[in-house]
Amino acid sequence: MALKIRAVYENGQIKLLDPVDLREGQHLTVSVEPVDEREQLKAILGDMVVWPDTSDDTDAWVEDMADEIDRAFQGDPPLSQYIIEDRGEG
Repeated sequence: MALKIRAVYENGQIKLLDPVDLREGQHLTVSVEPVDEREQLKAILGDMVVWPDTSDDTDAWVEDMADEIDRAFQGDPPLSQYIIEDRGEG
């Protein structure tokens, strides 16, 4: 039975992001498949975002959007403030 487990590589170690249902001491074979964060962001946001014209073949706008989303989730300002600003309510 194959499991797909999300993980992050930090400080020389692979850290699991999700709980796993494994026996203590169970041996595993691990395959590493790096995630393209830009493509993942596009897939997550899907049709909620009007994607800009990328005819110049740069992905700088994706990185800018990812940075903005990352800042919003870190709480400075809180995510709710971004939502209020986006709706024009603030």
